[in-house]
Amino acid sequence: MSQPKRELVLRFREAARLAAMRICFALFVLLLLAISGAGQKQKKPADVNILEAKARRIESKIQVDGCVRVTSLKPLRGVVIVFDFVSAENNVIATEKTALEEDVIESAQERSYHAETADTARAVRYRIRAFDMPGRELRVENSGPFPIE
Repeated sequence: MSQPKRELVLRFREAARLAAMRICFALFVLLLLAISGAGQKQKKPADVNILEAKARRIESKIQVDGCVRVTSLKPLRGVVIVFDFVSAENNVIATEKTALEEDVIESAQERSYHAETADTARAVRYRIRAFDMPGRELRVENSGPFPIE
């Protein structure tokens, strides 16, 4: 092979190698972007926000009082508040539920709640969950655990 042809072949190989490296780099960047975008899933906003929560032992009962604000974009129908009483080991010992007074609660409205249950001696904290009328679990912000006084 003559010298000019050899140089031409070497330049072609070098250009092909450079093009392959550019393609690999572009694919690597796209892969990084895809991975970083997949990890940042948008978190849905809460449907109910617990504004106030207090539980106390009175005689042989636990009384739970508090206030919630509906933060859902849509009105909620038949909201039920569920209290999970937990032990020091974080095991659920008892569950109590109460319905909020009104059937339909519009967004940004606040409602208070009150519930009583038999005293479970091992219960030291409680968490709050919420459901709507069809039984769909609602997302709750500031769900506890809260201490039992």
